Amino acid sequence: MIKQNDVRCYPVVQKVGCFVRSCGAVAEIIVGKELTAQQINELWDWSKQSGHINLKDEVKHSAPIITHAIEMLGGTGKVYEIGTFNKGKLGYYKSVSEAIRKKPKHYIQKIQTANKNTHFRVVNYEGKVIFDPYSPQPKATKIIYSLIYAYCEG
Repeated sequence: MIKQNDVRCYPVVQKVGCFVRSCGAVAEIIVGKELTAQQINELWDWSKQSGHINLKDEVKHSAPIITHAIEMLGGTGKVYEIGTFNKGKLGYYKSVSEAIRKKPKHYIQKIQTANKNTHFRVVNYEGKVIFDPYSPQPKATKIIYSLIYAYCEG
């Protein structure tokens, strides 16, 4: 899968696009196809235009970004952010139904790096890195939390 710091990606994606690139990677895993650099740039544009990334280039709503990337790849269905995994505790959001709570499968982890920056990457339930959007992969000095997503087909 293409890394965020690939020269074909927008400079802003190369610099601060780890969360958006992680969202795209979750979609790629779900659909089984990879986004092109052009599609990654288009995903950034769509996310900014739709308000899912704010004026400071921070992701505000990740599940719609993942869902849109699924559509870009020819897939169907919707992704929901259903909770967080923090300090060994799984916490579901109160608004999430029991049926959706049974489908957690995708996790985007927020870490602190050695230079005190934050970084996002795709991990599994055990916290093992499945895809790091940056090359070379930054070393985590602290795991801050993981966001939990459920994919509903259809």
